[in-house]
Amino acid sequence: MKKITLALIGLLYFNLAFAQTYSTGLIQLSNTAGLEYSLQIDVSPTTTTMTMIGPDDIWLGIGFDTQDMIAGKDVVIYNGVSLTDRYYGYPGQPEGQNAQGLTPTEDAEGERDWTTTSDTVDTGVRTIVATRENNTGNANDYVFSSTATSIDLVWARGNYHGNEMVDGFELDWHGVGNRGITMQSLTLSQDDFQINDFDISPNPANTNFTISMPNFTENATVNVYDVLGKKVFASKLNSITSTIDVSQWNSGIYLVRVSTENAMHTKRLVKQ
Repeated sequence: MKKITLALIGLLYFNLAFAQTYSTGLIQLSNTAGLEYSLQIDVSPTTTTMTMIGPDDIWLGIGFDTQDMIAGKDVVIYNGVSLTDRYYGYPGQPEGQNAQGLTPTEDAEGERDWTTTSDTVDTGVRTIVATRENNTGNANDYVFSSTATSIDLVWARGNYHGNEMVDGFELDWHGVGNRGITMQSLTLSQDDFQINDFDISPNPANTNFTISMPNFTENATVNVYDVLGKKVFASKLNSITSTIDVSQWNSGIYLVRVSTENAMHTKRLVKQ
């Protein structure tokens, strides 16, 4: 009986660990009017999900594990047509060399590992969701860790003009002034046994909506963001149900994030 009990405890621990997802949360990389850019990275034990949000008439780029344009580092670019898997530098350039001034090179066919699962536009704002394996086995790809860690990111976005033709436009990667660097932490984002089953109703909402938490946890908070990453509401949740007034909010899509000390989970809300 003791061995069976220990085996069950071990199986429960394995299932809990397997269900864990680590996330950067929604990062507002830029709030420049007309060039707003937000990013979120979620890492499960096997799969990385990336969400890029920005205007639908610009290109968006992100480089992983770097704070500069260094040859050999992993890059993805939404080029106005599709998400492209790339790396800094040109084929054969030694890793570590400065690749500034070069448009990142697209990975070879068969090594383009990101799969776009959603590409939607709402009132001029594009939301792209893409996935790939944490470790693709490709030397040009960053290996995402499904543990609490941090990641260096370099980002860029801008209008279509420069040196690379994209669907009738030209993509200016190296000449753009709209870029920056950041370091983000990946923290536990979801505990299926605490807050994954919170409910939003009605959704879509017109004047207000209610958050219901069947498994209420003390010290829970709610933060609501618009699709460009701007926080529009924040409050503590002091009961199983909480009602939020949205009558003065603009129509559109919002991200409702419920957090505890150890976990967080996000759902979408449509404001009519």
